[in-house]
Amino acid sequence: MKKVLVFLLLMFLCSGASYAQTAIRYSESILPYKGGVLIPCFGSDDIKVRADEKNGYILFHKKNKLKMFIPPDGYLKTPTAMAVYENKLYICNGDRLTAYNLKDLSETPQDIFFRSEDTAVNDMILSDDELYITVTNTNRIYKIDLKAEILEPELWLEVPSPNGIVADKNTIYVASIPVDYKSVTEDNVIYVIKNKNKPKLKRFNDTPGLYDGLGISKDGKALYVSDWQSASVKAINLKTKEEKTIYHEKNIGPADITTVGNLLLIPDMLNHRIIIYDLKHDSIKIIESF
Repeated sequence: MKKVLVFLLLMFLCSGASYAQTAIRYSESILPYKGGVLIPCFGSDDIKVRADEKNGYILFHKKNKLKMFIPPDGYLKTPTAMAVYENKLYICNGDRLTAYNLKDLSETPQDIFFRSEDTAVNDMILSDDELYITVTNTNRIYKIDLKAEILEPELWLEVPSPNGIVADKNTIYVASIPVDYKSVTEDNVIYVIKNKNKPKLKRFNDTPGLYDGLGISKDGKALYVSDWQSASVKAINLKTKEEKTIYHEKNIGPADITTVGNLLLIPDMLNHRIIIYDLKHDSIKIIESF
């Protein structure tokens, strides 16, 4: 009987460990992928643990099933934004960009480094064959030509503490967030660069906020922006600049949003879940692991 109890206890602990590893924990971003979504997770809110132990991982959710895609492998510490280009998965990862071979995820990933002071590689957008990457703590946006033989970040533009970024053809929008993520100033607005090939920075709106992610509406008429300060996602009319709240929920942490058709995908970072808001039918579904 004692051996049976020990066996059952071991089974419980093992299943518990597996469950913990496949749980959504501090997910800041989301990426549509092969009919499902990739969900990056910090795994811990302890900065020292993330930096020293690199407990980050990537989950894959499809057809109501959540499974491990990239396990805690010692390479990911704060995985945030992601992009896929020619069988490579690029991940913003603290002070670097980390690229995995999607044909063989067990292969050692490639790290792409920035300047030594660039410690908050935050968000990125793929536009044509180029990645545009925001670094929040140094007011910089870099560009990487993915067709180049050697992938090297090139300084593209300076923007006040840039966070979320989205492209609409040759136009790029950037959300500014305070470097300390709490002390909002008049510079923490949405910016627009109307021609990415000849970048000039202009303010798009005049309402400061704790802005995080950006998305473009299906009809191309509105810019969606997540705002931690109001615990909401707002829509800004691209022509009139009129703002309205399209989703609000008390105490959510709306991080790096994305859009898929009429769906608005909202990582609720602090509550360890993904909110899927159907804009057409005004309904929500939740992806969560507990």
